[in-house]
Amino acid sequence: MSIEPRAQVAPERVLPAPVPMAPETAAQQRVVHRICARVAPPGTDVGVAELPPGGLQVWIDTPAPVGGPESWVLHHRMAREVALVGWHCEADADRLLVLGWSAACLHNRVRLLQSGLRRLADFDPTAQRAVQLDGRGPEDLAALSIGQVVADVCASIERRLRWPARLAELDGFERSSGLAHLQLLLAQVIGLEAKVAAACEEHLVMARVLAGAVCEHYARHSDLRRAQREVLAESRHWVHASSLIRSSAAARPGSTGAGRPHMGLAERRIAASVINHGGPRVIPATVAPRAGHAGLGEGAR
Repeated sequence: MSIEPRAQVAPERVLPAPVPMAPETAAQQRVVHRICARVAPPGTDVGVAELPPGGLQVWIDTPAPVGGPESWVLHHRMAREVALVGWHCEADADRLLVLGWSAACLHNRVRLLQSGLRRLADFDPTAQRAVQLDGRGPEDLAALSIGQVVADVCASIERRLRWPARLAELDGFERSSGLAHLQLLLAQVIGLEAKVAAACEEHLVMARVLAGAVCEHYARHSDLRRAQREVLAESRHWVHASSLIRSSAAARPGSTGAGRPHMGLAERRIAASVINHGGPRVIPATVAPRAGHAGLGEGAR
């Protein structure tokens, strides 16, 4: 009897393994998710995934479908916040597309950072809020420790500054570009962000010092209004020291009068303790003449 030859069994098809995400794309995905999660309403999940042609796509991931107008508004709000980092974004009612770096968006971020530095040069609002202890009264100071009061005041001022939270969203993300002009813009942005972060830290240091001083004054005198008034008066000497420096610099011969664009908190405190702030030296009008030489007044007679 004849036996049919055994058919050849086709080898099992092996599906290609998923291509791992590039480290820079994964870092960008984390940053975009932080920003969009901050913008989204509480209880709303945000999905972020890689876009096959390049870039990222963001969508609202909720069990119940989100209405068209509400979804459109939310995606455009996310697009605005993500574009403030420097990326080009496109949004509609279904999703948000995050593409490559945009020169226009990076220029806008430079302007925002420069404007933030100018506002952070004024320490008066922070001093006022710090001595007010975030609205706490004597009964609150009796129930809380000094450390807790100071921590709450610093947290409140940090929320008002807004920049610390926004810069924290970029932690661990190295920004670069293959285009020279975009790389220069990114370098400018990173440098300005470092200055803004340092200025915000100085505001928080001031808040910590002033809030602690108010608590200590209150513990000695049991008069909160007096403690706030005295601490605020002491702080004004070095809060306004930069204006003294700029006015004295303008009086120097050959000076442009521009002054320093930003003075740190430590520089202000040092400047406030210096008697002569760089003004021109005044020579006394009455000088005793040397022997053998007639004075100017005698020769004119």
